[in-house]
Formats: sequence, structure tokens, C-alpha cells
Amino acid sequence: MKRPRWIHPAWAFCGALVFVSLFADFLSSNPPAQQNLDQFYHPPSRIRFVDREGNFGWKPFIYQTELTDPLDAAYQEKDGKPYPLEFFCRGHRYTLFGLISWDRHLVGRSRDPRYYPLGTDELGRDVLARVLAGTRTSLLVVAAGVILYSVIGLTIGALAGFRGGWTDTALMRFSEFVLALPALYLVLALRATLPMRTPFLQTLFWIVGTIAAVAWPPMARGVRGLIFQLKNSVHVEAARSLGGTPLNIFRRHIFPFLIPFTLAQVAVAAPIFLLGEVVLSFLNVGFQDSGVSWGSMLRSLRDIRVITDFWWNLLPLCMVFLTLLSLNILSNRRSGGEAEDRVMRM
Repeated sequence: MKRPRWIHPAWAFCGALVFVSLFADFLSSNPPAQQNLDQFYHPPSRIRFVDREGNFGWKPFIYQTELTDPLDAAYQEKDGKPYPLEFFCRGHRYTLFGLISWDRHLVGRSRDPRYYPLGTDELGRDVLARVLAGTRTSLLVVAAGVILYSVIGLTIGALAGFRGGWTDTALMRFSEFVLALPALYLVLALRATLPMRTPFLQTLFWIVGTIAAVAWPPMARGVRGLIFQLKNSVHVEAARSLGGTPLNIFRRHIFPFLIPFTLAQVAVAAPIFLLGEVVLSFLNVGFQDSGVSWGSMLRSLRDIRVITDFWWNLLPLCMVFLTLLSLNILSNRRSGGEAEDRVMRM
């Protein structure tokens, strides 16, 4: 029995990312921007069920730690009482879905010692909390990017293909000019025109806008080619002979055939926006203090010691790799499905 096309681990991973982005604050035990310089590069908290006397308990707990060597960021558990983890505990207040003010968290501690499931970074910030918050930022960049990419590509491709003549020639020459531009240098030059510190939404718009401004030509050229094929098809000629207006012909008899190609191109472009945001933030020209993102977290990896001694800071890199892998798998499946549908229609 053939497995449905939508059932795939890549879909499950992307669905998990959406879930995490919606409930990032609930899943985090600490605020992503909260600094604790007394616990910089704190290793992941060790969850225990057996205390030092060998007594077993069903409720997980942690021991308090102390910084024994600031130069090597070495921590040691104190001999003392266990501190149980609290489920659905009270903590920092946040807004759920942008509507509900809440202060409950899945697991953590409402008092010291704090619980760091995946350790802290160089400023004592919770790595897991920042990765979960970065998931929201990355998905927002991808979603906004593919929408803008689709609008620009469909608009320019439809104008070139449907109008033809000098409009088609001018737009296609312009697309060739955009393809010849060095994209990274153009983005860096545009970033130089903005202030060093920009608000979150302004940073989001310029990242999405600049990447979409240099990525649209493949979408536009593909739409143009499809429209050239569809303009001479039988059903379009019949609609034209019956007095259909150009706008009505495009809306009812051409645009529905562009949707599969558009979806395939969106699937291909999604990794470009994610990777573009990561690269720009890593180069310190993307998200900075205005928002938590995977790329901004990866800036700490410039120090080789972070990679060798504080391995938990590699989690954003793992998330980028898995997300890019999932998006590329889905884009290949989407492109393959579109090609299969074309063969079936022939």
C-alpha cells in the first residue's frame, strides 16, 4: 500500500517547530534575554532521581552548583539538600498567542537555584530558552520571506508573460541584471545604510526584503514561461472567443495552473531565507539585541573554545542543520510531485 505523500518525518519536524514557536515561553523555564553573569557557561543541569544517600524518589530534582574556577568556567555541585523540579510552575510572565497573559511554565524552578536544561551562554542566558525563542524568529523570517518572494515573482512573471512585447523584454532583462548582482555584497551595502541598532520589526523587514529582492528571478521566469504556454491553450482561446476580459481569463483560466509551480518554488526558496538570516545575523548585520535568532546565537562559535569546552552552545547549529535538511527534503518531494502530476496530465 502506497504511503500518503504528506506522511513524512520532515513534515513531523516542521510541525514540531511550529508547535515550539507557539509555546516557546511556556516550554522555557527562564526568560531568553535574562542575564546571570554569575553563571556564565553553566553546564546543563543534571536531573537526578537518587540522592547522595541512595534514596530513590519519583520526583526529579537538581543540586545547587557553585563556580569553582572562573577562568575555566568550572562548576561543582554543592553537598546539600536536593531542589525538586516544579511542573507547571510559576515564573516570568509572558503573552501566550499574543493575547493571554500567563506565568505558568512546563517545568522549572520558581526560586534559586535556577534550572538550565541545556546550560547557559557567555552572559549566563538560558540556551534552551533562546533556541526556542529563535525558532519563532526563524519561522517568521521564512513565512514572511516566501510570501514576499511569491508576490514579487508572480507579479513580475505574470506581467511579462501576459503583456508580452516590450514589457516582457524589459522585465526579463531586469531579471538577468538582478541574477548578475553579487547578492551578499548588495545585502551588506543595504545594511550599511541602516543604524547599527534597529527594532525587531525593522530588522525583520529589511532582512526579508533584501533577500526577496535578489531571489525572485527564478520564480518570475518560470511563471512567464508557463503563461506563454497557457495563453495558446484550447481553454484560454475558448474563453477569449466568448468575450472574456484579460483579467477574468487570467484569474479563472491561467492562475489556477500556476499554483502548483508556485508552491514548488516556495518550497525551494524557504531554505534560502532561513540560511540568509543565519548568515547575516552571524556576520552581526542581522538580528542583534532586537530579537533572539539562531544566527545571532551562533556568533559565539567564533571562539574555538566554545566549540570544544561548552558544546551545549552548538544546539542552534544543530537546529539550523535539521531545519534546512527538512525544508530541502520537502522541496524535493514537492518538485517531484509536481513533475509527476505534469507527466500524468500529458
